[in-house]
Amino acid sequence: MHQGKITKEQDAIHIALYDRHISALLPYLARLMTSRQDIEDVLFDVFVAALTSQAFARLTHQQQRAWLYRVARNKAIDHYRHHTALTIVPLEETRDNQDEEPTPEQRFLRQERHVFLRNAIAQLSPLQQQLIHLRYQENLRLIDIAARLQKPDGTVRKMLARTLKQLRTLYEHQEKGDSNETI
Repeated sequence: MHQGKITKEQDAIHIALYDRHISALLPYLARLMTSRQDIEDVLFDVFVAALTSQAFARLTHQQQRAWLYRVARNKAIDHYRHHTALTIVPLEETRDNQDEEPTPEQRFLRQERHVFLRNAIAQLSPLQQQLIHLRYQENLRLIDIAARLQKPDGTVRKMLARTLKQLRTLYEHQEKGDSNETI
């Protein structure tokens, strides 16, 4: 078995882990966070942490659940800290910028971000590109995407989470100028 390749058995274990804990974690995070997208991002990070933790598999079912709750809480807090730090702007600046057109520099930076994103999306597989298109361009819910792809919604959610993580990595490489590297 190659490292980095997920076997069908491992995939089944990952899906079982997700199915076993999602019904408890989703409402828990919904009480902590308001944005559905933020909740899904944090859930993704929680399950990635569980799947990459060497100690997690050795825990009992109850210990795993406690571990997941603790990680979910910490990831939600980290998420808010990160986003709060990025969005705090003095009130005077927001009033001044509301009526202004973007500066040429702002337009250039926005255009550059769009190019990075398009390039990153182009590096995804056709199925991953389709997932991104259905979710963010057609604004379909995961259950609707699952129906269209004829896959279980848990599988689609997991596929989308993996795709978003890969897209984030590709985008960050684009920003850093590492576009020649293959992920």
